[in-house]
Amino acid sequence: MLNMNENEGSSTSISNFITTIYDMVDDLSSDSIISWSQSGKSFIIWNPEEFYNNLLQRFCFNFKANTNLNCFFSDLDTHGFRKIDSGKWEFANDNFVRGQRHLINNIISCVIEQRVLYDQSMDMFKAKELFARQVKKVEDQLPPHNSYPTSKRCPFPNKLYEMVDDPSSDAIISWSQSGRSFIILNPKEFCKDLLRRFSNTLHISLFFHKLERFGFKKIDPKKWEFANDNFVRDQRHLVEIIISNDKEKQDQLRKGYARQKKLGEARELFKLQIEEMKKAREVKEQDVRLQHHIGLCKL
Repeated sequence: MLNMNENEGSSTSISNFITTIYDMVDDLSSDSIISWSQSGKSFIIWNPEEFYNNLLQRFCFNFKANTNLNCFFSDLDTHGFRKIDSGKWEFANDNFVRGQRHLINNIISCVIEQRVLYDQSMDMFKAKELFARQVKKVEDQLPPHNSYPTSKRCPFPNKLYEMVDDPSSDAIISWSQSGRSFIILNPKEFCKDLLRRFSNTLHISLFFHKLERFGFKKIDPKKWEFANDNFVRDQRHLVEIIISNDKEKQDQLRKGYARQKKLGEARELFKLQIEEMKKAREVKEQDVRLQHHIGLCKL
């Protein structure tokens, strides 16, 4: 993080830091403390104590007490400088060259670009955190599985029980010998007569769909025989368990639909917030680049 002035992180503070370093290194009067290396492609701090006590104060680096050098080295790192000699305080950057002051514009542009990318990543991180909180809020507002109002009494299992249990239609549909399943003995008559009496709107494919919905299984591939653990001869009260199980399943489905709807709304809101952030970021980038341009004009 830059520490040059109150406009920390701005194009002006970035320009001030690098131009001040260049002026400091290029100042012949301080060559005994800091100067260009022989190649002119790096600079060397010859006298760290004098640099710390004199130059840092004279060039008005607003670092906190007792952290001057650490902050200075941190900002060198931020601006792309590297220490090239472990035996002395020598630092280099490909765009920091004696007699080529214009190259420091490349350093400024690079730091600005890095700052913009960092801000964008932080904005995206914050947006993702916001979305996660919104999703959590939606989930917390959803009622528990068993809090939905019970559906109207479903007649299908009861009507089916009456039809199977009716002795007058045993030639068409009846209980199996065990009494734990039922068999459609005459499919043609069942579709033609009983099914229409069962319901005017129920056709055979919908009948099978409802059997599956209420947990019936086809247990003999050669016959139209179906069973459900709670569909038993002389135990009609068990039919209520079939209805209750279906209610619970439908409640869970409704909860799932409600959750998906709420999450979908949250995602749409998230997309809108991202678009707003992108627009705000574009405005900010234009402002930063304008400041950079103005700063270059003053160099």
